[in-house]
Amino acid sequence: MLIDRHPADWKETLHASLADARGAIYALVDGVHNELFYQQLKKAGCFHYESLYSTAPSADEETLGLAPILVQYSDEHRNQWDALIELTNGLPALSIIISPEPIEQMAARLIPWCVVDADGYTLALSFADTRILPALVNALTPQQRGQLFGPASLWSYPGRDAEWQRLSVKSENALPPAEKVELSAHQISALMASSEADSIAFQFGQHISKPLVAYTPAESHTMIRQWLQLADRAQIDGNQDRFALCAVGLERPELATDARYLALLESGAGPRTLDEIRALLA
Repeated sequence: MLIDRHPADWKETLHASLADARGAIYALVDGVHNELFYQQLKKAGCFHYESLYSTAPSADEETLGLAPILVQYSDEHRNQWDALIELTNGLPALSIIISPEPIEQMAARLIPWCVVDADGYTLALSFADTRILPALVNALTPQQRGQLFGPASLWSYPGRDAEWQRLSVKSENALPPAEKVELSAHQISALMASSEADSIAFQFGQHISKPLVAYTPAESHTMIRQWLQLADRAQIDGNQDRFALCAVGLERPELATDARYLALLESGAGPRTLDEIRALLA
């Protein structure tokens, strides 16, 4: 699932918010969401940038373009910058970071987060995807946050509704970059839980697009999360049944304020099967 698109004046608003920035301004762009970004970045030829896959063995140009890409802002080339970040509009692909660190140090700080040890397994972590980023930061320990943020004074990103959100960055808690990032089973579980709604929305978009047509990406994500909450309350664990329950909610949005639905969310409502819930809401 993508995110809502920005209003027409979003880049002017962004520039105004950064007018008093102290330190270098960086865009962190998740290149996998729009392969054209890296091509246009190279074509512009006027920005300092680092592909965070540049240290990967045998990384070719295609691989570099699919990576998280760190780009340093230059006021001299504002128009080219605006054209580049416009390529992220409607995509969960843009963070704005202000930091005193030069781009080489900033990239070195972020590179260990691309591939991490996930409870003993190697995981390519899409930390630059702004649907994943806030859940990741919430799951990190204070030490890990210090290693990720370093001395940055700002890390902001468009939320699902395209409103700008800020991560809780505290430059006084800066730590040296991690040599290796290790995530616990609990942290991985939190990330998986936070991504379930996106996974279900993706399935709808790939196979059954009709239920999503009436909603913005932010609206559909909110509704799917509401119905997953009901699935949790009813102790429905099977992926197919959880998907089917979300389909009920998307196809009948009026149920979100229905007393029968609200009663099912109450503590002590007890386990229910999918068929029982369908019958109760019929």
